[in-house]
Amino acid sequence: MARSEAPNESTLPKGIMLEKRVVKLVVAGPVNAGKSTLIRSVSDVPVLCTNEIACDDVAELKEYTTVAMDHGICYQQADAEIHLYGTPGQRRFDFMWEILAVGADGIVFLVDGSDPASIAEVSYIHDYFLRQSALPFVVGISRHDPASLSGNRAAIAGHLDIPAELVFACDPRSASESKALLHSLYERLVATA
Repeated sequence: MARSEAPNESTLPKGIMLEKRVVKLVVAGPVNAGKSTLIRSVSDVPVLCTNEIACDDVAELKEYTTVAMDHGICYQQADAEIHLYGTPGQRRFDFMWEILAVGADGIVFLVDGSDPASIAEVSYIHDYFLRQSALPFVVGISRHDPASLSGNRAAIAGHLDIPAELVFACDPRSASESKALLHSLYERLVATA
């Protein structure tokens, strides 16, 4: 018996569509790492944001900050609808980290590669999430110096005690770089499914 290929939408009668797999990814990281920006750059639907005017030391970094979550949907994978849930970066909102992690398939950690405090904080956030469950993840370095990226990747990988292959340069303002980061995580999800 010949093995047939899986149907795709181009081989189905007009008007019939295949159901896409829904994938839930959490986008986590310190304040000002680029979580909201990444979601806005890749979302194919209007992004739901819960931004408020920043206060305390966060106001020195930016005018607005996420206080609950950001949500967007990306259709970049032919077989999947990727739902992105961005977390607040401040520890005082860590109860939202736990809520948003429920049912997640993977995590994107973002870190500001130009800020030593951000690198230290992503370690705390990384450990927090992985204590909850051992989800597949990748790390994106925003605001990095391209000339020293390999050293930066190695330093961040060493700091998190993870393989350097899980760490990528990612300008969250760039849809193509952000989608490449998401694709690398999606490939890990497919490989472990």
